[in-house]
Amino acid sequence: MAGTTTKGFRYPTASDAPAIHTAFLNLASDVDSFLDTPQVTTSVIFEGSTADAFETTLTVVDPTADRTITLPNQTGTVALTTDIENFARVTGFMLGGM
Repeated sequence: MAGTTTKGFRYPTASDAPAIHTAFLNLASDVDSFLDTPQVTTSVIFEGSTADAFETTLTVVDPTADRTITLPNQTGTVALTTDIENFARVTGFMLGGM
């Protein structure tokens, strides 16, 4: 007989497999909490389509105030400051303040 979490996940009961039951309830509680209030403290790691040793990590520094960074609702590539500096160097384009 299986039980159900608040989000509808099915799991074995304590009498079926006590250790798995406890571990699953702990995991399900964490997932439920994240789904209710998603928060990431310092970074998000993206695996990509191939599960290997290579990941992309998006990290933030320790903020000194609330900050908002908005990604546009468009398809494209996010340019890094090094990309802009390299573009300016190659094309001779003058960038103010850089």
